[in-house]
Amino acid sequence: MKHFLALSLFIGAMALSSGTVSAAGGFVVTPHRVVFEKNQKVSEVIIANRGDTTKRYRISVVNKAMLKNGKLEVSDAPAEGEFFAKDHIRYSPRQITLGPKESQKVRIMSRLKNGAADGEYRSHLLMQELPDADEAKAAGSTSDDGLSINVQAIFGLSIPIILRKGDLSAEVELSTPKIEKEGENTFLYVDVNRKGTKSVLGTVNVFADSQKVGILKGIAVYLSTPTRVVSIKLDPEHAKNLSGKNIRVTFGAEEEREDAPDAELSFVAP
Repeated sequence: MKHFLALSLFIGAMALSSGTVSAAGGFVVTPHRVVFEKNQKVSEVIIANRGDTTKRYRISVVNKAMLKNGKLEVSDAPAEGEFFAKDHIRYSPRQITLGPKESQKVRIMSRLKNGAADGEYRSHLLMQELPDADEAKAAGSTSDDGLSINVQAIFGLSIPIILRKGDLSAEVELSTPKIEKEGENTFLYVDVNRKGTKSVLGTVNVFADSQKVGILKGIAVYLSTPTRVVSIKLDPEHAKNLSGKNIRVTFGAEEEREDAPDAELSFVAP
């Protein structure tokens, strides 16, 4: 008799500046985050299957903390001054099937009560492409001892769901700029320091004298970290002659769904 061992490999997502999030499996989600302000109760996201075959998707909610390097990891407890939204939202459906090029809305409802503490509540809506049963069977292999091992790639992505209550505010300061050469590329590292009672989402621009030499969109700093270190790849042509030039770094809301106060930092490149 054969024994079966199923292993799942989760593959994450890439955020696009257009407001769409794309997973490696060939499906996209719009928008890339949902924010409930004040008395807002209902919102929607759209999941679209861009592939050529029918796919099934499982939808769940997870709690995540942001690290200083910007990575998100599953968390059991919110940071000081932060709340999870998981127990305060409802969503439907929880599993969908989409044919090629089809899309469907997922309805999200805020259940945050009037008596809840003021602050920002955040969790992440996780969408995973479920493996096809026939493909999973075909992917299996059998060892000499009769153990069948089936390694399945589960493509998934998550977007933040944020509930805000009360008069919340944030301040941003840029610090600790550092220019580093990595192979043939040049990067500017800078700390985005956040203070206040809500998270921020903005765009970083880098100028050498009056010339823009770098840009990085959609930079979020959640309440689980006061500082996020970001790296901006600089234009190769202009990065060759930065020494002695005045470097100006700006941060602020430039895209439609970004939400951040302005911040600026200047220094002379070594």
